[in-house]
Amino acid sequence: MTSSLERRLWGAAIIVIAAAVSVLSVRRIVKPTNEAAPAYRQKGPADAPIVIAEFSDFECPACRAAEPGLKNMLSIYDGKVHFLFKHFPLTPRPHPFARQAAITAECAGRQGKFWEAHDLFYANQADWSESKDPKGDLIKLAIQAGAAEAPLRACVEDPSAAASVDADKSEGNNRWIGSTPTFFINQRRFAGSQTFVNAGTIWIDKILRTQGK
Repeated sequence: MTSSLERRLWGAAIIVIAAAVSVLSVRRIVKPTNEAAPAYRQKGPADAPIVIAEFSDFECPACRAAEPGLKNMLSIYDGKVHFLFKHFPLTPRPHPFARQAAITAECAGRQGKFWEAHDLFYANQADWSESKDPKGDLIKLAIQAGAAEAPLRACVEDPSAAASVDADKSEGNNRWIGSTPTFFINQRRFAGSQTFVNAGTIWIDKILRTQGK
């Protein structure tokens, strides 16, 4: 009987050790991250107590639907939030043109027109995502947003623009992002717009209370 009990105890101990090793392995795999992005993809004071990073996809209907709630939160906490947009195109599936949209938005951003292009890409998502020439339509929207055509077209073909998008995607992969939109509020994850708006508001209020803001 004692032998049976000892075997069970040893079995339980092995499971605990294996779980600990697994956690440590995951921690080694997940690379450290920081909340950084080009200035044209940021909003709000750099020293704000709340930092929100959004990983988003321009071809994602849920990301488009999240925009009103996000803008409302940024308005409510105006002056207390530093917001960063990060590219996470789900390309080639299920959004084959999302990476091209991200590259085009990045190029508009280099001309100081990122947010204008950002809003137009979401507003016209149903059109360009079903177009026979999505690349051309995205360029037209970026020009409509105020980007100059010649440097925009040159930038879209510049590998450095794609590299910026791919760097964000790599960071998102390191953070185990599996869907968009995914938000991080002071490094805590909130996947999906409803979770972000509801649970995220509670988390923000808690941080601000703790800091006496």
